[in-house]
Amino acid sequence: MSVPKKRQITQQVLTRRLLEVSRGLGPDEKCEPTMQKVLVHASGTRETYEAALKQVRKVLGSRLICEIQATDIVAYQRRRLTQGAAGATINKETTCLSSILSEHGFWEHIRRDVKRLLENEDAGRALNREEEVRLLTCASHAGTRQGHWTPLYTVTTIGLNTGMRHKEIRSLRWKDLDLEDRVLRVSQSKTEAGKRRPVPLIQPAWAALVVWASRFPDRSPEHFVFPACANGAINPERPIANWRCAWRRACGQADLAGLRFHDLRHTAATKLLEQGTPFAVVAQILGWSASTAVRMAKRYGHIRPEVQRIALSGIATDEIQLPVHQIDNQGEDAVESNLLN
Repeated sequence: MSVPKKRQITQQVLTRRLLEVSRGLGPDEKCEPTMQKVLVHASGTRETYEAALKQVRKVLGSRLICEIQATDIVAYQRRRLTQGAAGATINKETTCLSSILSEHGFWEHIRRDVKRLLENEDAGRALNREEEVRLLTCASHAGTRQGHWTPLYTVTTIGLNTGMRHKEIRSLRWKDLDLEDRVLRVSQSKTEAGKRRPVPLIQPAWAALVVWASRFPDRSPEHFVFPACANGAINPERPIANWRCAWRRACGQADLAGLRFHDLRHTAATKLLEQGTPFAVVAQILGWSASTAVRMAKRYGHIRPEVQRIALSGIATDEIQLPVHQIDNQGEDAVESNLLN
């Protein structure tokens, strides 16, 4: 690095340091304390922020806020790409980092030099009927050695038959379920449109929940439907953290390695759209906000080619009964040439 360049960077750091001091920050103020402030204001997206900040903390958590520049963030993005992180994931992490810098007025100076990465709008997988059966069969066998404690079969059935998110399912409390009227209300959701929305329980989801409820005869309305369980001790006042290990094992047994639980939501959305359900209805069922319904339809609506073929067959023109004289006026050489092309 040239001497002028070093001087320029040094001057930038000093300028930002002076700004930081003027805002009442100590000389050892780092990213870590501000991360906690970001989490406090995260509310409905707290889990998303926690996951994103976990990665940011590893690389930049010990850095002084005044030292972080656009080149550091670009280097961070490249590092995460080499680790196999998706563009959407890295963008969330960058957004969290920008919140930290904005807290102290430093983001505006570098935002133009930090670009968002491309996101795969077509990410996700929709299962077909045969794959659904394989997955549910393997999920039903999960936890045999533990007395079938794992809720994998129940949550998988709910995911496929309601399209609910992982967090929405694990956050359910018994007061949110009305098994008599076969409906539940989502207590926590990623979007405002998703909160407290009613979700009808069709037969498979309702039956799975009835069986699951029979295991908790002394349940309280405030208890979580899927409680935490550590070393055989059930704590109904805390929700289960996740079912990742059982999920991966079942997916491997079903020859569906790499399948994400969120793909069950893709599957539900795809089936709804393929059967002609209006976007507005799908948005209400899945908790999409009105402004993102079309974008979500593109992301989740993986309309299979065979369904597209059936749809197009509905607008096929009728065959006419008269002879077609399309090429009567063309010479034989021209006809042969066109056919070859």
